[in-house]
Amino acid sequence: MASGSASSEPKDASLCQEEGSSQEVGDLSASIKKFFISSDFSDMTICTADQEFKVHRLIVCGQSAYFSRLFKANWTESVDNKIQLKSDDPRAVEAMVHFMYGFEYDSSGSDLGRVSPMLFNINVYQVADKFEVPQLKQKAKDKFETIARTCWEMDDYPIAISEAYQRTHKGDRGLRDILVSISHEHLEKLLENEDFRTVLEEVLGFAADLMSKMFVTTK
Repeated sequence: MASGSASSEPKDASLCQEEGSSQEVGDLSASIKKFFISSDFSDMTICTADQEFKVHRLIVCGQSAYFSRLFKANWTESVDNKIQLKSDDPRAVEAMVHFMYGFEYDSSGSDLGRVSPMLFNINVYQVADKFEVPQLKQKAKDKFETIARTCWEMDDYPIAISEAYQRTHKGDRGLRDILVSISHEHLEKLLENEDFRTVLEEVLGFAADLMSKMFVTTK
């Protein structure tokens, strides 16, 4: 075998020195980040409405069941190794790509098209769910909960309830249970907010979830 003959050949001294260097070898996370920044060896492009990301199929497909199926099935979108995500929130897709390469994503998105951190994490959660990136979905959920528990008195809290219930399916309790818990905890104060009362009336499922929470806690 070729591998057997290769192992019997003397190695170049500089190569041996490089292999023994703890700074150059073994830090996979740092290497992955460098590949993203430089785009070296990229074999796939993710296109949003305003950006293109030169990425690596192994890294992306290894974390996303959606993209993995896309390439395994040779769908049209994968033929030229260019994935068009023009209809998805570009800032949330950007956060997904950054996360896949080990970067901490900014909860306010980027300088382009900023939204509140609370609403942005709903966008990231939805994108993570769509493209089946479970670790990102959990990260977005954790970030959302931290912000929502601190900023429930902000004007965008009722908007967050509406967005979360509209953009997640009924069986996905990740964001819904957080919002129900916070709303139950601060219900007396929140009922003074006209926008919150409107959400109670208009957002399908939220009032019922809140009533169920109240019933369980009073049993």
